[in-house]
Amino acid sequence: MHVGRQYKINDFIAWTRWEIGWIIAWSLLVTLLLEVTGWRFLTVPGPILTIVGSALAISLAFKSQQCYARFNDGLILSGQVSTASLVLANRLMATVGNRDAALEPGLKEIFYRHFAWLTALRFYLREKRSWENTFDRGNVSYLARLPSPESQSVLEDQLKSYLSDGDLQKFKAHRGDKEALIIQWQYEAIKDLHSRNLISELIFTVLTGALDELLRLQGGLKRVKNYPYSRNYYSIAVIIVKLFVAMVPFGLLPYARELGEPTGIAAWTAWLNVPLSAIVGWIFVSMEKVGENSSNPFEGNANDVPISSIARRIEIEMRGMLGEQTDLKPIEAKESILF
Repeated sequence: MHVGRQYKINDFIAWTRWEIGWIIAWSLLVTLLLEVTGWRFLTVPGPILTIVGSALAISLAFKSQQCYARFNDGLILSGQVSTASLVLANRLMATVGNRDAALEPGLKEIFYRHFAWLTALRFYLREKRSWENTFDRGNVSYLARLPSPESQSVLEDQLKSYLSDGDLQKFKAHRGDKEALIIQWQYEAIKDLHSRNLISELIFTVLTGALDELLRLQGGLKRVKNYPYSRNYYSIAVIIVKLFVAMVPFGLLPYARELGEPTGIAAWTAWLNVPLSAIVGWIFVSMEKVGENSSNPFEGNANDVPISSIARRIEIEMRGMLGEQTDLKPIEAKESILF
């Protein structure tokens, strides 16, 4: 997530440099073709360009709205994970903590399993999907400079700090929902406390209710991760963008020539078609890319929900509740990008 005031124009140009190169090359080729051959019949009438541009603007507006809604959904769910985690921790401390020394090891184990769940969940959310944009050339070069924490570490190494060797082996061998398995262990731990009459029925219900909420939020986050923005809307937007960018040089050439006709330099001003077409094409291409790069809020790009930072802050808070001294520090933004 970009947490600065705004992206700089240099960032956008670097991000879209491949598209800029193709647009300029195409505009130059079209202008050269029309000027050398004189085939003015190939120019596109202004009304046609206006109709296609209007359709494209509507399509991009719809797409941007839906992609932002997906991002916002991921951000809300991630914030609710933070709240639900602290609710669970406070309920455990209020109902189980400091009651009996015999309960302390079990309480710490529940806390550490929650840290393991947060770790497994954020690694899951950072996994690659075929429809995501981390493979885009502009993003590849950007991420090489600003990699996500998950891309620089291994899940199993992280979990060793939280799970026993036995639990870690069970986690690795489990073929189903590994994150849900950890929450299942939490249910079993609370059930064990209840079966030994260490907590009452009311406290048991309260604690399992907190786990229910975490399980619901996990399902919501995985829904956003595992199901892309509708591919039909994505595809038609990309097709119209390419069609429009291809048409722009054919449509703007007459207007570029018109600028020089009063002074007899139309043959020279015709070449203004190249920068004008490049600017118009870049605007629409950039709008499409901005929307698309907001549609997958956990892919590991610069516009993601900062799930790594959220998980780290939860762990620091919960360790403080246990009275532990920790060297963990909140994840800080690099070049205004927070993961």
